[in-house]
Amino acid sequence: MSKKVRRRKTPIVAKISPKGAVTIVILGIFLMCLIVIASKAFFISNSKQVPEGIDTATIAASSQTPADNSSGQPAAVTTTVPVTTTAPQTSSEQVTTTKEVVKMKVLDVTYLKTEPDEESENVIVLSPNIEVDVLETLDSGWTKVTFLNVTGQLTGYIQSTYLY
Repeated sequence: MSKKVRRRKTPIVAKISPKGAVTIVILGIFLMCLIVIASKAFFISNSKQVPEGIDTATIAASSQTPADNSSGQPAAVTTTVPVTTTAPQTSSEQVTTTKEVVKMKVLDVTYLKTEPDEESENVIVLSPNIEVDVLETLDSGWTKVTFLNVTGQLTGYIQSTYLY
């Protein structure tokens, strides 16, 4: 009678040579790169336009907040830009007046409101570092601001503590 000798199967990993292992790793990296490139080509839009229906003010000019060296609090950084307006006169002369526009940035996430009141309607959410033009500062702690959004010029009120 013949006895059957049972052999142990060698795992497939033990059969792969070092050259084969390196080849498999390189092919895996190559395939992953191809997948990433293909997914970018298929799924990312090249459009610079914001899709319709999205009303946001999250595009910031800079992601850094300047800090006052002495207290660690954000410093009030303002930039003034002269705006020249020409008013027509009844005579042939024109009078030109210059008005200073103060530019400030939003410190933290806040709402742009229709009126200088907590109970008033929210217009839009302003993200940190959005640059706004200050039109008027009220004694009640509110500031009237305007800024250019993707949908056009927006004007409203925010609390003065949210500006630097």
